[in-house]
Amino acid sequence: MSSTRSDVTAVAVPWRLWIPPVSVPEQREDQFHVLLWQVRGEADLLVAGTTHALTAGHAMWVPVGTRHEFTVRAASVTMPLFFDVADLATTLDQPTVITVDRDLRTLMLAYTVSRNTIVKPAANLARQILALIEESPVLAAALPMPTTDAALVIAETLRFNPGDIRTVDELAESVHTSARTIERAFRAETGMTLRQWRIRNRMEAAAVLLRSDATTAAVAFRVGYTNVNAFRRVFLGHFGLSPTDYATRFRRP
Repeated sequence: MSSTRSDVTAVAVPWRLWIPPVSVPEQREDQFHVLLWQVRGEADLLVAGTTHALTAGHAMWVPVGTRHEFTVRAASVTMPLFFDVADLATTLDQPTVITVDRDLRTLMLAYTVSRNTIVKPAANLARQILALIEESPVLAAALPMPTTDAALVIAETLRFNPGDIRTVDELAESVHTSARTIERAFRAETGMTLRQWRIRNRMEAAAVLLRSDATTAAVAFRVGYTNVNAFRRVFLGHFGLSPTDYATRFRRP
């Protein structure tokens, strides 16, 4: 039996790709956090004076202001993703190696596409990426949770991403039920409307973020506010302290 052309080519040229190694000299980003995603192969990193061997399926979180350099080995791909500190607060303040699972991979691909093409989903993908990789997720643990399955899924979704901008109708549609059913469940099972529950969830998440070094504006954007003054008013009404005063009193040393 004769071999097909594709069979012969596969045997004769087992390695078609030529990706030489690349060394990136020392960098220090003053406006961005960097996530170095090892898509394929391996890279050798020096981050804040510590060496790391980054393998495929992992990523390295490099906080703003952290000196780093790296060498991408031959036949390897390292993809940097950038997160503007002015727009996004996070509890991740140390270099961290992260395992990239399927959900995180999907979000990072979508984020890269949205930053470099005209395909721009309405959702804030950066918020969701951070929610997956933060060592101390920004969750409002003290909130009462609904018990009805559909309402509980929505509550968990909003705890995962307090900045989710979907309307009640859109959230209800995501769990294949009506907004009226969801509102009824939240009132009966948490003592709050979904809007009241969502605001409290956002404020408690904001309080966690304000204990880091993030600015008030970055915290506001992370929890879903585009108007920082509106965020300040709601936060003051909830805690009796302005975001600035709260950060001064409770920020980590």
